[in-house]
Amino acid sequence: MVLETEKDIRHEIQKYRWYHTIDLGNGLITPGEYDHRSVLKYYGIPEDLSGKTVLDVGPAHGFFSFEFEKRNAQRVVAVELPRWSDHDGSPELKKTFREGHTDDTSGDYLHGALEFAIRVKRSKVERMFYNIYQVSPDTVGVSDIVFCGDLLIHLSDPLRALYALRSVTGECAIISTPLDIFSFNLRPRARFHGTLLGQSFWEPNMKCLVQWAMAAGFSRIEKVSTFKLTNKIQKAKSFHGTIKAFVE
Repeated sequence: MVLETEKDIRHEIQKYRWYHTIDLGNGLITPGEYDHRSVLKYYGIPEDLSGKTVLDVGPAHGFFSFEFEKRNAQRVVAVELPRWSDHDGSPELKKTFREGHTDDTSGDYLHGALEFAIRVKRSKVERMFYNIYQVSPDTVGVSDIVFCGDLLIHLSDPLRALYALRSVTGECAIISTPLDIFSFNLRPRARFHGTLLGQSFWEPNMKCLVQWAMAAGFSRIEKVSTFKLTNKIQKAKSFHGTIKAFVE
């Protein structure tokens, strides 16, 4: 579908429930549950990505993928879930997705919004469809920079996921996730949130996040930041941390 007028674009924006606030150009901005524009500095993304390949694992609606492109990355690949039932979770949760026909009706949120944003922005962001445990040099290749934002909390096995990220990182992985503030200054530990039908599992403190990355095989870890991220719909703030994990 070719969107020819601003009116067409504004109309289609309203079709989607937006996770990210995204500037589509010409004054058109998606609503978004999270607006990362004011917290970009906390992610440690290089200002100039010229000549670099970037892999965005779990891109949601593409805010960071587009940011990498804006910073002149040579190639940006976004790795998305194929279907909701490929989400990490209990067999009972996956059953609810299938029986509730979520796999059939969630296409606009899972895939449609990003597809629309790519089209409107005339972006060259490429898309691949795997869950994080399927990410490997054979499936997605190796990229200079791998980005993983707010995904680890939704994984039952974050260390296994970090093994996968390490395998496809050529230079550096930028990893950001909600942190457990209640054990912030204690030894490495993670708080467990999992429930039978839940989609959130482990919330580490910063020391645990660093140790996870080291255990996954990264050679050097740089603590980038801790910051608060606001959910505009729930009017709530969550405490986040970002690290850079290097391959040397």
